[in-house]
Amino acid sequence: MILDRRSFLKAAVALPLLPPLQSDQLRIGPLGLQLYTVRSEIQKNFEGALARVAAIGYKEVEFAGYFGRSPREVQAILKTNGLAGMSAHFSFASLGDQWPRIVDDARVMGHQYLVIVTIDEASRAEPGIWQRASERFNRAGEVCRAAGIKLAYHNHLFEFAATGTTKRPYEILLESTDPSLVSMQMDLCWVTAAGQDPADYFRRYPGRFSSVHVKDLKRLPAQPAVKGEVASRDVVLPDLADVGHGIIGWTNVLAKARSAGVRHYFVEHDAATAPFDSVERSFRYLNAMRFTETAR
Repeated sequence: MILDRRSFLKAAVALPLLPPLQSDQLRIGPLGLQLYTVRSEIQKNFEGALARVAAIGYKEVEFAGYFGRSPREVQAILKTNGLAGMSAHFSFASLGDQWPRIVDDARVMGHQYLVIVTIDEASRAEPGIWQRASERFNRAGEVCRAAGIKLAYHNHLFEFAATGTTKRPYEILLESTDPSLVSMQMDLCWVTAAGQDPADYFRRYPGRFSSVHVKDLKRLPAQPAVKGEVASRDVVLPDLADVGHGIIGWTNVLAKARSAGVRHYFVEHDAATAPFDSVERSFRYLNAMRFTETAR
């Protein structure tokens, strides 16, 4: 069911009227949503959920599954709602025989990026996995480039674990993948929860980050007992927060992201109890954010 006129107008009227940008002010945008956040609603009503996302004010979306819809069906629904299907998440296991078909479907849907969401635990236990994963990403990136799409990788926390003098897995990926074939989608929450500074990676690896995931934390996780290890995702999940309602200083972080060349900002909350309330609160906060050059 598409959003009815009354509901659409109610959502539109609820958005605050913002003052125009001053000559020295900047903002991020267009704002996007990782649809995993509202997965329960999309499963119940695919078209209605996307219409509601658009009514809140989001302009871009990132998929985490298509719920049985064909590429042309998805593209038509996006067009109806004025949404750009900028990217989609896929598993590491997808980089096999089915990858050319995935890339072809993505081209039909108008995706600009295909994002590998993680490297599974079993693969991570294999010796030399990070170097071999980099080589695999480069090969998959070549298939993407032929279709006018770029491959990207989305981090969690384990990529920032370090012992001794060994480079962190994230650094191996950044230094072993071809920048012309593979970019990074930095999840700003997981980087922060791992005890790292996003700005440090923006500075050390300029031009490598095409997009970011924007979600907040109520508190930093306790430091693991073993030096060099990081908290697990399951430990952090209960402490996620709507953007602007946690501890991350978003004006500074997002100003640095913008300065580093990031142009796609996807709001996400992995475990929101009221998904649409969550994504609307986050949108309001980010839509009202203004910063100046000095914030960089």
